[in-house]
Amino acid sequence: MLDSDGTITEWPSPAATLYGYDAATICGEHVSALFADRDETAGADWDTGVPRDPDEETVEVECWHEQADGSVFWGTLTISPLSGPGATGFAAISQDETTTKEYERMLERQNDRLKEFTDILAHDLRNPIEIIDGRLRLYAETGDETHIETINETTERMARLVDDLLRVARQGEVVTDPAPTDIETVVETAWQVVETTPTATLEYHEIPPVSADADRLVELFENLFRNSVDHGHSDVTIHVGPLQTGFYVEDDGPGIPAAHRDQVFEHGFTTSSDGSGYGLSVVRTIVNAHGWDIGVTGGDSGGARFEITGIDFLE
Repeated sequence: MLDSDGTITEWPSPAATLYGYDAATICGEHVSALFADRDETAGADWDTGVPRDPDEETVEVECWHEQADGSVFWGTLTISPLSGPGATGFAAISQDETTTKEYERMLERQNDRLKEFTDILAHDLRNPIEIIDGRLRLYAETGDETHIETINETTERMARLVDDLLRVARQGEVVTDPAPTDIETVVETAWQVVETTPTATLEYHEIPPVSADADRLVELFENLFRNSVDHGHSDVTIHVGPLQTGFYVEDDGPGIPAAHRDQVFEHGFTTSSDGSGYGLSVVRTIVNAHGWDIGVTGGDSGGARFEITGIDFLE
């Protein structure tokens, strides 16, 4: 319950359970004290009262709420004026909608990936189609069999491109049924299937289990390991270890130039003449499908360091 100025006057046990504050601590505070960032709220004017228009039946405020221990959740606060003779103030209902918010973020990312796919198809397939069309005309005019060979090579390249795009699309589907997953087992499986030199080594530092799609996580590590092996030296060393809200994969190879770090996850981007540019794109789509985040920076030894964050460990 709030008074006419938005000050908390009553604090029932469900509120104490949700936020972690007891009534003695929070009563007398303005309701905006519950918000992680007042500047991001909408629908209320916290300087003059709640809500902006006192004649409205209800006002909904969507923002990040902060709990007593400093953690946050995405919540909707519904504020309704009290009615009846002599009634003043407001009733407020707060709902934790973090899960819904995270799912919406995953869908937004998936839509972004879909737009990228259409852009790639429009760009990358138009050129080989033009080549095929031109070579067919030349073959019709000259009968030279080399034009047919070029057409065969072009169609094979198109088939590889379509296969790559389909693989990225499948891995980017939102993970709806995650299961407890042991990271060490996933890492070992991925390392076994990557072609490495005899002197390449993997150093694993214990990471707590996570809720994930294990098969997709194996492919995530496969692509990161393959990237380190392909771009590193023959005795490259790769470290996998924990972060506060995730894990990292770091190698001691040549690293990724700062100018390219914003591009390495884009579909088709590569600095190698024989690279497809889809390995790190697959990594990003898998990360986003789980609702996580990924970034790349320089490692302690000058190599590439990939950090996957936004993960809630199970231990």
